[in-house]
Amino acid sequence: MSEKKNNKEIKEQDTKTIKKDSKQVKDLKKKILDLEELVLKHTEENEKLKDQLLRTMAEFDNYKRRTEKEFIENIQSAGKEVIIDILPIIDDFERSLQHADPHKVEALLEGINLVYKNLMKVLTKRGLTEIEAVGKEFNPDEHDALMQVDSEKHESGIIVEQHSKGYKLNDKVIRHSQVLVAK
Repeated sequence: MSEKKNNKEIKEQDTKTIKKDSKQVKDLKKKILDLEELVLKHTEENEKLKDQLLRTMAEFDNYKRRTEKEFIENIQSAGKEVIIDILPIIDDFERSLQHADPHKVEALLEGINLVYKNLMKVLTKRGLTEIEAVGKEFNPDEHDALMQVDSEKHESGIIVEQHSKGYKLNDKVIRHSQVLVAK
């Protein structure tokens, strides 16, 4: 009988163990399902993000191409506008040359002066300004000193004479004034 009792106890323990194992198995299966669901959710999210990244990269490439094209068109257009503004000045030169009388130097000089003023007006409209030099203190950012000269009229470092004018385009020096500076 003791053996029967023993067998019964073993069966009861086995049943408890099986029930306990069964609960653990169920819990593990649930965890596995939850993890599989989480993996699926993250995989879908990952695919959406990849798609979004590819679209954003394509949009950026299109934007880059478009802005490069617009930049080139703007540069070409700006050159075209300057030339269109200068064409009337070329017409003035041609008229001056057609009507120039070699014996009337005054009329020729007047025509050339008019053309010069019109050209400077167009260039000033485009942002060109002359750099002041004579009588000003030497500034290496705007002036190029050709040489130093003795001067009783000017203090040391003051520009005495200008050999060629300097210019700024929209406040940026595009050509330095070539000057003589007092010692």
